[in-house]
Amino acid sequence: MKCRAGCLPVVVLAFSVALAAQEQEFARVLRNGEQATLSVFGPRPVDLAAKKLVDEFGVAINVEDPVYIYQDDVQEIGVARSASRVLVPKASLLEMRVDLSAVGSLLDVREVVRDLVDTANAQLPFAYRIDNDGDVFTLVASRTRDEHGRSIELTPILDRHVTIPLGTRKILEHVSLLTQALEQQTGVRVSCCQAAVGGIPWGSTVIPFEARDEPARSALLRLIQSEQGNPNHVAGVEPRRYHWLLRCQPAQSWCFVNVAPIPHKP
Repeated sequence: MKCRAGCLPVVVLAFSVALAAQEQEFARVLRNGEQATLSVFGPRPVDLAAKKLVDEFGVAINVEDPVYIYQDDVQEIGVARSASRVLVPKASLLEMRVDLSAVGSLLDVREVVRDLVDTANAQLPFAYRIDNDGDVFTLVASRTRDEHGRSIELTPILDRHVTIPLGTRKILEHVSLLTQALEQQTGVRVSCCQAAVGGIPWGSTVIPFEARDEPARSALLRLIQSEQGNPNHVAGVEPRRYHWLLRCQPAQSWCFVNVAPIPHKP
């Protein structure tokens, strides 16, 4: 494992109420010349770290949650109206060094992504792999712990193959067909998406599209690339780029894909 300067031991803290956890959650980049320290703390630290890199440096990083099975990997924060327990992942701390260029951008995006995965895999009870498509990086949870605390392999939900019949529809309608196909295969309800630009909901562009026995991840990536290639969201504004965060709810057969814009960086 490559852990470049300053990987901290993982810290796992349980809170009795959700508010306390929310007050403690943070993600920050502390710059010092051509080096910086990325520090995150929260229920989904890899998710937080990737989002901070996206927001701070304008890079494209997606993250896909593990499945939470082992009781020690989650905490109860309350009881829903249905009397069911409300669970969230236990919070953890991750910290790593980041090398910067003279103008303050990431010196090597690929190396930063690899360091993040190495740090997370060394300190968390899960394991992530990196999928790469050009300048887009996807961190995919590929291992979790079973009900006895043993490390087991996962079949990530977006690894599943889907078929979407050829048709001209809104991008969001194509995505809906994709998530329906996943639910039919897995029994897991997958919801998507919530981003908007200039008040226009994400996925409003109408395009022809089909997927033939294709991994759901690559189909989703193609749809996102089709939307970000649309120059007509807001007149005179450069087309937006997007990334996604897939979060799965502990003890529930439900995951949500949040598609969010990537900030423009000079």
